[in-house]
Amino acid sequence: MVDTSTFRMTVDGDSVPTEDVISAWRNIMQLLTAIERAVVGKNPSAVQWRAEHDPLVEITASVNGVSKEQLDEIIVLAADGLVTGSKSGRYPAEFGTDAIQAARNILRLLQHAESLTVSADNYDAQVIDTAYIEEDASIESITGQKPRRRAYSSVEGVLRMLSSSGKQGYTASIKDRITDASVKFTFTQEHLETIKGLFDKNVAAEGMIAFKESGVPHHFIGTPVIRERMRNMLLRSFVGVLPALPDGEMAEDFLERLNDGTAPA
Repeated sequence: MVDTSTFRMTVDGDSVPTEDVISAWRNIMQLLTAIERAVVGKNPSAVQWRAEHDPLVEITASVNGVSKEQLDEIIVLAADGLVTGSKSGRYPAEFGTDAIQAARNILRLLQHAESLTVSADNYDAQVIDTAYIEEDASIESITGQKPRRRAYSSVEGVLRMLSSSGKQGYTASIKDRITDASVKFTFTQEHLETIKGLFDKNVAAEGMIAFKESGVPHHFIGTPVIRERMRNMLLRSFVGVLPALPDGEMAEDFLERLNDGTAPA
């Protein structure tokens, strides 16, 4: 198997202009190439990157021209630099002028997107919903459009694979049975065998979820806890499915009353 390294960015939003996503691809390529010059010390670039699908923007390189260790350093620096720069407008020492300008252009996606979720091999997913862009002695603050509600909850549905990139970075989704939404999540090599055994099965997944404004689940923040959904699982075993019950009413009584159409006492 050929070693690869992958930078990932999810553009969260229902109406992000296509040209903005295409621009993001170009600027991520510029960012990675600029950091490569700082890490490897060569010009022109020796790495051939390839872009994958939208809305999960994946930029992947097989080991070509530089080592696997250098590729990993490049993508982690890119991801961490974007997160750091979004918080302060300042970037790591490895970011030269070209890298800083590319990072600023990427963060400007927040003018149309709700948030950006950035991750890489060996770098856990980080959500960026506000960015501070320092330019021309002034700081511009950009906040993502209609930030999503986040809550610890659960999703039930069929587990499906979206993509795999190298030995450590994977993305999958769960086809939510109730809303029919594809709820994405990322995971690493340590979870691969467990999740492979659940593909195309009904599962229940628990974790921090970002919801759309409509209340539909969109993606997990981090890797959820996943187990196979057995036919006789109790409803109350799902986090987030039971409402706040009045006057200490037992869950079983509430569900029985709900099914019978009986009004509360």
